[in-house]
Amino acid sequence: MPKKEKKRLQVVISDDQDALLTRLAYELSSPEQLVSKSEVVRLAIEKLADGMEEGQQKAQLKELLKRLEAEEE
Repeated sequence: MPKKEKKRLQVVISDDQDALLTRLAYELSSPEQLVSKSEVVRLAIEKLADGMEEGQQKAQLKELLKRLEAEEE
């Protein structure tokens, strides 16, 4: 069976966001399994998609997006 090709995405994040990713990866890791920052991002994407499908987080995410855009300016 051929390997499934993975898509690559490059994004620019702040030092604070990188620190959050590192902290989350550390928190999710155990001696048996280390969790990478990439895995944290994949988990976050799935969690966001679940919240959007259920309609629970849409308003919160829009507010967060506005806040992040304001910080970038």
